[in-house]
Amino acid sequence: MQAFLVDVFAIHPRGQEQHLGGGIFHAANADEAETLATREFWQERLDDQGYDIGFQTDQPDTGWKVMSLESLRAFMPHPAFA
Repeated sequence: MQAFLVDVFAIHPRGQEQHLGGGIFHAANADEAETLATREFWQERLDDQGYDIGFQTDQPDTGWKVMSLESLRAFMPHPAFA
């Protein structure tokens, strides 16, 4: 397990951006840490309003990325939302 600092953002196609939260997540890799951060901070109503999810991690090779929720769900073994 490694410690990853992950910030989670909601990004709208019109350029609106919200910082939802962040913290240190212990995981085997950055993708797993981002999945944990999604479970912690993402709100389903944002998906309904057209927002995508974005991450900023402390890993230089990962950096900033935006991933649609459909893509994120395809990689997750179970739903990210309670």
